[in-house]
Amino acid sequence: MSVVIFQQRQFRLRVRDNGKGIDPKILSGDGRAGHYGLPGMHERAKLVGGKLAVWSKLDSGTEAELIIPASVAYAKAPAARRPRFFRKEA
Repeated sequence: MSVVIFQQRQFRLRVRDNGKGIDPKILSGDGRAGHYGLPGMHERAKLVGGKLAVWSKLDSGTEAELIIPASVAYAKAPAARRPRFFRKEA
């Protein structure tokens, strides 16, 4: 299940699966040695003023919610940084 909510003050994305879940030791700490997935995702969210929350239970799946301030989420990127299919060609 995925939910995208466009609010006036923030953008919210919530994703849930019904997989095997994430080991609580990995979820509560700094992840696994040599792996930067969850810590990296938390760091990226923080860099743009957002927050990432992840909940999981073994054999019951995982749910993640990303919240980003509207000023960042809805900002128009400079043309040079937009994907090619969004650029207006002369």
